[in-house]
Amino acid sequence: MSAANPSTRKLVLFGVAVAVPLAAVALYFALFDQPPPPPVQMPAAAEQGTLPPDHPPIGGQAGGAQPGGEQAPPPGHPQMGGAGRIVRIPEDVKGKWRAVKLRVEEKDGKKPPQFFTVTLGGQLDIPGSSLHVRVGDFLPALQVSGNEVTSASNSPTNPAVMVAVSEGGKETFRGWLFAKFPEMQSFEHPKYRIALVEGIPAS
Repeated sequence: MSAANPSTRKLVLFGVAVAVPLAAVALYFALFDQPPPPPVQMPAAAEQGTLPPDHPPIGGQAGGAQPGGEQAPPPGHPQMGGAGRIVRIPEDVKGKWRAVKLRVEEKDGKKPPQFFTVTLGGQLDIPGSSLHVRVGDFLPALQVSGNEVTSASNSPTNPAVMVAVSEGGKETFRGWLFAKFPEMQSFEHPKYRIALVEGIPAS
């Protein structure tokens, strides 16, 4: 027995000498060498802002150019001009609205905003500029239904108006202005900002 003890002791010590470094390596990989967590995928609705699911795309810069060299909306920003979808005015909306109120302001803020009431189908010539705004269809509760833009009701829950803006005889914008989403409308101009305030009901 006494002769076997030194051999046994050597084997035990050898086993301990091998096991301790292996355990240390295993502990290192367990604690520190973990793969990074996958990136969180944001839902498409969160990337596009606050537009409701049935809200139509916003946009309409003719030819995709931005006057004054200003940047186009970022990727994923909803875009359209009014082309590509049919506008349908429901029977309970026809004849119920006669005009819209528009707000025109200079971006430098040196002058107070101006407010104009423009009849549907009429034109606004912005004073002191060569900008002309042609007012088209007004929808009090605009929504997309299939391949058409229509109004969910005659209640002004999502007022929008189709406008065409020209400058110097050339159309530079055709698209919707949204009263409840003025920050998301895509009309861009180096000097002026145009926004829909409200629809004016027929008396």
